Formats: sequence, C-alpha cells, structure tokens
Amino acid sequence: MFDTLRDNSRIIVYIVVIVFVISGGFMGFGAYLNNQSGGGQAPNQTPNVIAEVNGMEISQQEYYSLLQQQAPQSNLSSTQIIPFRYNVLNALIERKLILAQAEVLDINVEVSESEIDENYNNILEQNEMNDEELAEALSEQGYTIGELREDIKSSLENSKTISQTIDQGIGEVEVTDQEVQELYEQRYPENESSAEDSAAESETAETEYAEEERPELAEVRDELETEIRNQKRNQAINDWLNELKSTAEIIINDPVLSAYHALENENYEQAVEQFSNFVEEEETDPIFYTYLARAYKGQNNIEQAEEVYANAVEAFPENNDLRFNYAQFLADQENNEDAIAQLDEISAAAEDDFMTYYQLFMMYSRLGAQEKAQSAMAEVQRLSENMQSQSAPEINEESTEAIQEEAGDMEEDIEIEAPLETENSN
Repeated sequence: MFDTLRDNSRIIVYIVVIVFVISGGFMGFGAYLNNQSGGGQAPNQTPNVIAEVNGMEISQQEYYSLLQQQAPQSNLSSTQIIPFRYNVLNALIERKLILAQAEVLDINVEVSESEIDENYNNILEQNEMNDEELAEALSEQGYTIGELREDIKSSLENSKTISQTIDQGIGEVEVTDQEVQELYEQRYPENESSAEDSAAESETAETEYAEEERPELAEVRDELETEIRNQKRNQAINDWLNELKSTAEIIINDPVLSAYHALENENYEQAVEQFSNFVEEEETDPIFYTYLARAYKGQNNIEQAEEVYANAVEAFPENNDLRFNYAQFLADQENNEDAIAQLDEISAAAEDDFMTYYQLFMMYSRLGAQEKAQSAMAEVQRLSENMQSQSAPEINEESTEAIQEEAGDMEEDIEIEAPLETENSN
C-alpha cells in the first residue's frame, strides 16, 4: 500500500517549510515516528547530522521538519515507517544535489513581493488566523512575521531554482505522433473485443468507453499528449537524479536508514551485515527480519531468507506484518500451500480488524484460495457496515466505498461467488 510513495515522492520541488511553525515545534516528531508500532528504531541514537551529500550536511532539524510536513494523518504500520522515513531523506538528498547543480548551471531566480503575499495569505487562510493571531502563535516559539516572510521567500527561491535546474538538466521532452497514436489505440480500441485484448496488454487501457461512442483522435489528442509528456518527464527526472546520485558521495549516519539505503541500492552484502546486527539485539524491531530476508533474497540465498522468516514468526507469532511478508515470500517461491498456512494463522487471530481481513481477501484471492477469500470478504463487508453505522473515526465513508469497489473488482477478476450477507454485530 505505502510502497507507492517511492514512485510518487517528488517532494523535492515543492517543499513548504512553514507549516510546522504554526502547529508546534518539530523536534518531538522523531519520537512520534520512533514510538509508533514498530518504529524501526536501532539501538543507536539518531545523530545530529542525518546524512552528508558531497560534504553538504543534512541536519536532524532539517530532516524532522520535513518528516512532520509530509506525515500522513493516520499512524503508519511497521512496514511503512522506514520506507517513509527513507523517502523523506532521499528527497532531501536529491534536493541538495539539485541545488548544487544550480550553482554549476548558474541558475538565478527572483521572487516578487506579490508571491510572498500570496503564500503568506494562504498560511493565514489554512490556519484560520488573522495577522494578530498569527503573530501571537509565532511569538510563542520565538518567531516573528518578518522571519516568516523571509522563510517564505527563501522557500520560493529554492522551489524556483530547483524547477529551473531540473528543466535544464533533463532538456526538452518531446512527444511523437506515433506515441500519441499508440496510446489512443490502447485507450480507445475499436470495439469491445479489442478493448479486452488491449486491457490485458496495458494497465492504461480503459474498457468503460466500449458502451459509448469512440472519440476522434483530434478530440483527445491534447489530453493524451499531456499524459505522455508528463510520464516521459517524470522518467527523465528519475534518470537524471539517479545519475547525479550515482556519482555523489552519500554518507547516511542514521544506522537504520543506512541499512535500508543499502537494501534499496542492491548493496545486499552491507544490508545483510547491518540488519543481521539489528535482529541480534535483545529488543529488536520485527520489521528488521523482513529486511534481512529481503537482503538474503537479493543475494539469491533463498534458503537463508526462508530461515530468517521462520525464525521471525517464531519469535513474534502475533505480528501480522511478518506473517503477511512471509506469505508473500512463500508465494513468490510458488509455495502456495505454506503461504496459505501463514494466512490461516493470521485469520485465526484477526478478530475485528478490518484491514487485516481486507489483506487476507487480497492474498487468498491471488493464491487461488477462493473459499477462504470469500470468507474474508464477508468479514470485510460486515466490519464495513459496522464502521459506517457507528461513524468510526478509523475509516471514513469515502475510503470504505473505495475499498469495497476495489474488492468488488477483485471478486470479478477471480470469479468467486459473492459472499453471503451477514448480520451486523455490535
């Protein structure tokens, strides 16, 4: 679920550095992350300098400030916290590299007073304050409106500088007539039969139009061209940033993020060494077992990876994240029987956990365990109805409907019978 953040985490360009000033100091935010369930905290204390990029330091203050700004509204699971923390650090690393490139390219930008005013007024509006109330809130933290406006100016300057540097770095992004034609044929096949074939070939294909009139290419050309251009631009930015990072000296002083960095960059030997040290600690975090197993898998040491998972679920039998990861690992090895056995262990202790049943439905379905998937879906629907009737804060109606819609799509894909309706339980 949260892994998609990696592909959509381009927070380097639009970093709003002001929000934490209104909502309170940020230094306590590290404790919030580390004290969540499975915070991924190594025995070592977080250093004052989180990382260094070609000699440029990323401070603990800078890092935790951005963590707070980007934090989701709800708590993260143990499998989500470290990737989230790493993606924020990675954004800061990329930002340092881009600003360094801006100096090489001699990028100069200007910020007008009207732009500062617009952002300042947005802060007032978002915080539902007037000038006096804002000044009072800032003064409690030893901060003034004048300093706030200077920070807004600095943030806008950095944002413009980064945008212009990226534009120069990646160059012109071109879209050919052939690319537009190919996407048009994928998106709008000539008939329903071809639409189904196209959907199997491309995730971007949409078959809903089949019942409607097929638009002419000229009608949708601009839309398709913009989509292609954005995709190519994003890929060009990723490639350019990866090239910058490949030649940079990046030192990550936080031990957990350093280990995860090694894993993400396929430095499996280092990842195995570091995560092995973490799991040997007396009060280790269960998530470290998952990352250690992934590092072994990266080395093609499947036997050792499976042993790590087996030891992990024995040491932490009630940790669902571990069992889900283990089940996925077993499924990847085409060991569906043992994977389903792990899911059965989760199901037996799921009680009234909505998201656990939803995950069980998804994984049972993928493994072809139709009867078990149907049973899990019945629980999803029962709990969904209960939460809607009780207006539970954990999940709103919109997200419930989205999950039900996705679950419905899954049911159609795997062709299982609709689960029987169950009575609500209080």
